[in-house]
Amino acid sequence: MRADICDPSDKTAVVRFRESLKRLGTTLENKDWALGTDIYDIIIGGNNLRVWSDEWSIDVEGPEPVVRQVLEEFNRVPPS
Repeated sequence: MRADICDPSDKTAVVRFRESLKRLGTTLENKDWALGTDIYDIIIGGNNLRVWSDEWSIDVEGPEPVVRQVLEEFNRVPPS
C-alpha cells in the first residue's frame, strides 16, 4: 500500500511525521536516492517500509497494516 503523508514544505507536518515514526520505534535500514527523490528503507516492528521524499510530497509504501499504523499515528496528533 502507498499513502501520501504531506507536502515537504509543510514543516509542522514533517516534524509530526518524524515524531510519529519515532513513537512507532522505527529504525533506519538504508538511505538512497534516485532522480531527485530521497528513499528511506525503515523497519517498524519487523516490517519493511519505504519512505519517498521529493520536492512535491512525502509518501510511505509497505504492507497495508503497517502503512495504516503510520497514518493512524500521524493523524493521532492534530496539526498545531
